[in-house]
Amino acid sequence: MLQSAAMKSIIEQLYQCFSRYTIPVHPTGCPCCVSDVDYQRLRAQPIRQLSSNDLWRYSLKALNTWGDADQFRAILPRFFELCADRSAFFDCDMLFGKLRLADWQTWPAAEQQLIQTYLWTLWQEALADPDSSVAEMLSAIAQTGLDLQPLLLSWDAQLETLTGLQHYADFLDLHMAQILSQNRLHGHGWANRGQATAWVIGWVLDPTRRERMTNAFVNSDHDAESRLLAHILEWFDLAP
Repeated sequence: MLQSAAMKSIIEQLYQCFSRYTIPVHPTGCPCCVSDVDYQRLRAQPIRQLSSNDLWRYSLKALNTWGDADQFRAILPRFFELCADRSAFFDCDMLFGKLRLADWQTWPAAEQQLIQTYLWTLWQEALADPDSSVAEMLSAIAQTGLDLQPLLLSWDAQLETLTGLQHYADFLDLHMAQILSQNRLHGHGWANRGQATAWVIGWVLDPTRRERMTNAFVNSDHDAESRLLAHILEWFDLAP
């Protein structure tokens, strides 16, 4: 996937902002878990040229048995760049969770602001892309500890579009059965994100949205939109 101009600009700003952090010359981490070969792979070429293969092992062990927050910050712009163009095969729930593990919301204000801007742009681009998985993106961003309510409000604004409705229908297909039966969201990423889960479930079950979907269905004169709205309302009919 080609990055948008906005995302390219943010990535460049991230590289500049985090350039003062470096990968230490000497290995840092558990010698039983991280070999010299593993470590030197991170230092074999400039950070901007590291591939997802180069970073995969580090992504699993970062901040647990390999390195500290400063080393993670040195590599963070490359992680973000690969996630943005979808050329990586990282577990984004796990990777974005490393931000929370690194206590990123205590970092310098400029770093926090850039990360928030990156996450917001990633979310907006996912909402606008009919081929993206908004459910996966929301779960990944939830791992950072970011307040999800502004993201959900922005999704509300997209429900006027066919793409926004399709994402919403897909989200209900994935999560609604477990919301109704167990008051939780599908997927391991939500298991320990109590506040984020509550925000999402509250948003999904908001009766004003049900009324909005009903009115939209009654007034719709487009077949594709009507089918999506009918499907969404079938889920709402199961709710209390």
